[in-house]
Amino acid sequence: MIFYTAVGNRVEEDSGRFVVRVGEQEKVLSEMETMLWAALTWSVCEEANVHSQMYRLLCIALGKEKAMEWADEEDFRFCLNRLVRRGLVARCEGETKEEALFFLFQRAVLKPICYSFSDRMRSFTDSLVMGKGIKFALRAFQKPTFSYEEHKVFTQIVKNGTISDHLCSLQEETQKVPVAEKQKWEILEQVSQEYLRILVSLYKKKQLVISCIREEGGLEAKERMAAIV
Repeated sequence: MIFYTAVGNRVEEDSGRFVVRVGEQEKVLSEMETMLWAALTWSVCEEANVHSQMYRLLCIALGKEKAMEWADEEDFRFCLNRLVRRGLVARCEGETKEEALFFLFQRAVLKPICYSFSDRMRSFTDSLVMGKGIKFALRAFQKPTFSYEEHKVFTQIVKNGTISDHLCSLQEETQKVPVAEKQKWEILEQVSQEYLRILVSLYKKKQLVISCIREEGGLEAKERMAAIV
């Protein structure tokens, strides 16, 4: 199956433009691009459901009548393809959302999110405006709970967000284990899958964003990940 998710993080702008930083580049989004990018932020959406997910967001933000004016299927498809070409949305494949993220993360540079009070206040206000209710809106002020493993991985990402580097390090460490070669591969599969599961958990908790997608995933990353996932 094919899935889509947003890439980059929003940059504060006094000009009123909606700007997203992808890697080292800052890109200005149109109104429809902004809506679609927001609908896919921290969301891994199956291709067949992307349009309906954006439409629901438009209904909340603009009202049903206005949303119908924006929800033209042809315009939507053009906008989605343009976001993919600009590197603002990633297209990934897998049997499940988690598997699609596993394949995507091998080529990704992830960035930790550190929320300021103003960020949390804006999230709180946006949730109220979107009609999500006070109970949901108050989540903006809750600090995430990390397991020991999540905290360890999050700290690694703060220092280096290139995931292929960490996967290569796991491979190098596994090679030092004094066991048969076949067992080394089994160990590598286990530790790599667990590492990727932790990344997915942090992503779902909205503690990481995909800063950019690299063309190459690093040393033997594609072959290794094909065997692991």
